Amino acid sequence: MGDVRPYRGDVRPYLVDVDPAGGRALSQIPQKEAAFAETWLQQLLFQHPLILPIEELDEAFSPLIPIGREIAQIDDLFISPSGLLTLVETKLWRNPEAHRVVVAQILDYVNTLTTWSYDKLDGSVKNSSLGKSKSIYEIVKDKSNFELDEIEFRSRVQDCLSSGRFALLIVGDKIFPEATQLVDLIQSAPHLKFTFGFVELRCYRSEKDCDWPLIVIPHFVAKTKEFTRAVITVVYEGKKPELQVANVEQTGSPTGPKTNLKEFVTSLPTNIRDDFESYIKRWIFAGYTIHWGKSGFTVNITWKKELIIMFEAYPYAASIMTDKFANRHGLPLEIFQEYKTSLLKSSILGSQVVQTTADKKFPNYSTYEKDDVDTLLNATDQIIAKLLEVSNKAT
Repeated sequence: MGDVRPYRGDVRPYLVDVDPAGGRALSQIPQKEAAFAETWLQQLLFQHPLILPIEELDEAFSPLIPIGREIAQIDDLFISPSGLLTLVETKLWRNPEAHRVVVAQILDYVNTLTTWSYDKLDGSVKNSSLGKSKSIYEIVKDKSNFELDEIEFRSRVQDCLSSGRFALLIVGDKIFPEATQLVDLIQSAPHLKFTFGFVELRCYRSEKDCDWPLIVIPHFVAKTKEFTRAVITVVYEGKKPELQVANVEQTGSPTGPKTNLKEFVTSLPTNIRDDFESYIKRWIFAGYTIHWGKSGFTVNITWKKELIIMFEAYPYAASIMTDKFANRHGLPLEIFQEYKTSLLKSSILGSQVVQTTADKKFPNYSTYEKDDVDTLLNATDQIIAKLLEVSNKAT
């Protein structure tokens, strides 16, 4: 069934029989044949995670240990013994437009996961039919020889959730070159630290007119590396994908159209638009350094001869600085403590600024209570003003 077709110069699988004289080129199953359903592909990857070449993307996420399907609507969810999560979305590429849909979906799932606590994720795994009431820690312990105690493991998973350091894999039977047009979506979450890859599974029949046994060959078509505040260009060349990264702070001129005050405010939930617009106008009038990106903006200051991003805001979340951020940049303890004290007046904001190993936290606006946005913006306004005052006196 189906002709044998080379793929952009790649070597075709060739099966050699016991008899050296016997052998044949294997027949790749054409995409148009629609031999498999997406649910079948999801189950296949969940049961055989070694199919996915995660080591080529980032060895830190290996080995993949399956912990659930349809958790936070994610097709397949995996974890490494070190507590790093890999999200897999499957798509049979009969429609090129499916690219944009599935990329938007997986980024939406990422944003959801970054609002979750370890306990919420653990509870979802336990309640899933695949989890069978086992905790994530128990599943990983059963399937690996790692030596982390449970407290340390929980901490690492929580840090992964909070910082958005995920491996994202979109897997299908065909990846189109139009993947390069998805950069705008990938850049829509610049505060997160995910690694992104498109994996094409080439399926071959070992026997003509017989589906089994099946030979599956994974192939990375395009991938990014971990990035923070960067412009990402995914280069599709079929045989050798490349990545170009330009740091925003270094170039100051990310490619593509930027948002502006009016567009950004319109993109926000209705109940917080006025607060944001008022503070942004105040910061512009005060002469703060504001950089507009594709979907949000940052407020930057020069502190100890270093340009640092004090505040980031996007249509779905805004940043909260933590102790780790203050220590990293040498912010005065008294000034940062005033910032923390202001946030601790809110149970939502206060829970984000303490007991974390991330530099910044990005709780979704949907978790905010009344006046939380104003509390965050006011605290941010105060700490920036005081740091600039100290910096100006020093010069």
